[in-house]
Amino acid sequence: MDVSERPHRRSERRVPAHPVLVSAEAERMRAVGEAVNLSDGGACLAFDDATLAVGDELILHLHSGQARQAVPATGRVVWTTSDQGCTRCGLEWTHAGPQRQWIGWLTAA
Repeated sequence: MDVSERPHRRSERRVPAHPVLVSAEAERMRAVGEAVNLSDGGACLAFDDATLAVGDELILHLHSGQARQAVPATGRVVWTTSDQGCTRCGLEWTHAGPQRQWIGWLTAA
């Protein structure tokens, strides 16, 4: 999807204050990556060698060196781009789980 075609953002994006590693699982793939930014509505994630499609449902675990355990989350891919082996995707949260409460903490300096 072209950048100009991405859906309008409804939530403020915040860059994590510390690296947030992401473990992702979908029906046909598993990947490890990093959160580029987070918001109450979703996230931008970057993966090496991941094959994602718009509409894919992901089960995620967000890992921060500042937290004792991973934060579970679920989301739906709303856009993807690939460049030189790196895949980025825009994700919309599909469950009002703990990730929404932890967004401020993960992005606080």
